[in-house]
Amino acid sequence: MMSAYSILLTIYMHSGLGQRTVLSDLPRAKNNFNRELTRPTTKIVAMTDISYAAVALNWHRRLIQLGYSNDEAIIVAADDATIEYFEKHLQIRVEPMLHPQSSGWPVANPDSRHQTRRRRIFASRWIYVLHQLKSGYSVLLTDADNIFVRYMNMSVLEDSEYDVFHAYCHNFPVNFLSMGFVICGGMMWLRGSIDGGVGKDGAALRYVESILKDCGWNGTDESTEMDVFEGAIHASKRIDPVPIRSQAAYCDDQSVINMKFFSNSLYYVWDNNTRPIDRFWKSEATGIAYATGHSFKIWDVDTAYRGPVEGYGKKQNDTANGEIIEKRCPNIDLNWVAMPYNTIGESKRLDEGESRMLRVKQWYEFCRNETLSNQTSYFDTS
Repeated sequence: MMSAYSILLTIYMHSGLGQRTVLSDLPRAKNNFNRELTRPTTKIVAMTDISYAAVALNWHRRLIQLGYSNDEAIIVAADDATIEYFEKHLQIRVEPMLHPQSSGWPVANPDSRHQTRRRRIFASRWIYVLHQLKSGYSVLLTDADNIFVRYMNMSVLEDSEYDVFHAYCHNFPVNFLSMGFVICGGMMWLRGSIDGGVGKDGAALRYVESILKDCGWNGTDESTEMDVFEGAIHASKRIDPVPIRSQAAYCDDQSVINMKFFSNSLYYVWDNNTRPIDRFWKSEATGIAYATGHSFKIWDVDTAYRGPVEGYGKKQNDTANGEIIEKRCPNIDLNWVAMPYNTIGESKRLDEGESRMLRVKQWYEFCRNETLSNQTSYFDTS
């Protein structure tokens, strides 16, 4: 007998309905496990190698200032140098991206080219995420230079009906803009599995597996498949497993994720008429991907902002499509996280980490009306 999920997928695949179709008359799969009995807790993680270690340190400090705990906010290290950097910060929970004895370790090889190193990190972080979901944790995957500006309890996401939350990514990658939106690879929440990935509860896990498959990941080291490195580096009474010995992955994960929407290999449909409108200040959108069974929500741009550090828009005297577009920042009451992509007047003498630190300072000055230059507790990297 076919399962309800198989029947829904068969109906959709034979319906002749194409990309970005609204299919409101199909029943929506819901998360129906008993949240009163058990619910995956969320790890808020930022992946980093040594070049962004100072940025990751300030990411962690900001989350603690906002009210998140050391058990929630976790640094995931891509190389030995990063682990060594955080040895003097014993209050911070640090986990390796892969098993330190993996053939893929270190993920970030300092001798490799910049793009090669970045793509290994961006792809291999999904191995870490996959293992956490299988271990029963939900994951809020962030970039180390994401700027969180207010506290939001993770129960808001955990108690929702959605398996995955995405953020709009303004205009990159450009080759997918024709679908009216693009998704960020570095700001996403994924629901953990409480039954090993079986049934609806494993929908987000299946989504991550599909990302790794499209990244060409070959899986674990054959001779050490069950070898598990137990425990974080420090700062926790828990002993959590980190990924089994594994090969590293390599891809542009943001392009992989957007291709899934662009080609509709997810067989996704929007809820009612919520599909994104092709403009910058997009509203939230929700839907379901029948290929994996996961329900998803894309945060509105005010909540998860990706755009210019000084706010989006044109000067008042400029027009676009006959309309005057005033430059504005995201709504200060709604904004949860900002992902500015530029720096004003950046000096060429700055390295990657220093550039991101300057970007954070400028974001607060332009869009929060705050000056952080004197807040050494936040920007001191010692």
